[in-house]
Amino acid sequence: MGRHAGASFVPPFEAFRQRDDFSSPPLSIVRQIMAARTITAWAAKSAGAKLEPITFEAPPLGTNGVEIRVDYCGLCGSDVHLINADGGYSDFTAYPEPQICGHEVIGEVTAVGAGVTNLKLGQRAGIGWQNAACHNCEWCARGDEQLCSSVKCTCCEGNKGGFADYIRIEDSRFAFPIPEACDAAATAPLLCGGQTVWTPLRQQTKAGDRVGILGLGGLGNMALKFARALGCEVTALSSSASKADEALANGAHKFVAHADPAAMAAAAASLDFILVTLATQEAVDFSKFFSLLRPRGTLCFVGMCPPITADVFAMGFTMHNITTSNTGGRKEMLEMLEFCARHKIGASIVERPMKEVNEAIADLHGKHVPYRFVLTNK
Repeated sequence: MGRHAGASFVPPFEAFRQRDDFSSPPLSIVRQIMAARTITAWAAKSAGAKLEPITFEAPPLGTNGVEIRVDYCGLCGSDVHLINADGGYSDFTAYPEPQICGHEVIGEVTAVGAGVTNLKLGQRAGIGWQNAACHNCEWCARGDEQLCSSVKCTCCEGNKGGFADYIRIEDSRFAFPIPEACDAAATAPLLCGGQTVWTPLRQQTKAGDRVGILGLGGLGNMALKFARALGCEVTALSSSASKADEALANGAHKFVAHADPAAMAAAAASLDFILVTLATQEAVDFSKFFSLLRPRGTLCFVGMCPPITADVFAMGFTMHNITTSNTGGRKEMLEMLEFCARHKIGASIVERPMKEVNEAIADLHGKHVPYRFVLTNK
């Protein structure tokens, strides 16, 4: 999607805001939207199994529910973990129904509950990792719905995700209008992967900060674009020097091959913030990246990494910080979508037909995709 000059951030337009109240639409609409729906989906019937086509009967929509016809659905690494039941991600015993993944969904609103006011029939909308929260707790009041103890995930714990022709969720406030300026396919991965890197960059950096992006896969590529457009000075960090040209084309100002001791020495104490987007269970020595941080610098983890060790004594002298981030709330989602529309930002993607989901998963396992797969029913 190209490189973008830094610009000051402005709040999202009212057209993209969500309302928290529900009121009744005309009765003529209510009568046509409450029926059950037969949905065709791709599901894993046991841990690690290949996905099979199934059909199931979705119950009638509740008052606040929404149905979306799935046009595009990103394939996220978390989907693969759910299918494989990695690290407690899913439990085929506690939730014996087939696992239907997919949580980066974009399509047309085809049905709404009687109390829905933030979406209308025929509108383009998207669903990300969360699909419900209590809206009453401290964290929801702060806009951190992802931290709500009652949060529900789109394709976990028996919920049926977007590897399907339709998807239904109970709370329309977690279905977000997609701006007209956004390309639908390239926006799908932003609804989880994009929000995962947007939230820490938006909350923990500012224009002019020296920001490093460690890991240049799907998440890292999106982070480069965001950090550049937010006005940061961006350094891409990768073990392979072969990724330099691509990183610079995607928004980086500089590139450091961190496997090269000379390159690391030259970049010492040069960064205010490093976003770690690596998703690996292999042992990684993260201690060397503290040498790149300026005093009060932060190492922020968003990828799924193994446990790390840190020399807290040494960190104390430079006041370095370690932090983490987890997707984001509805406010961050709306801000991100408006920002992407304004800056023409989308994920770098490879489209695959939904029926090729197993092949796409195999290619993702084999690292045969440069960035993100998007499954399409188009």
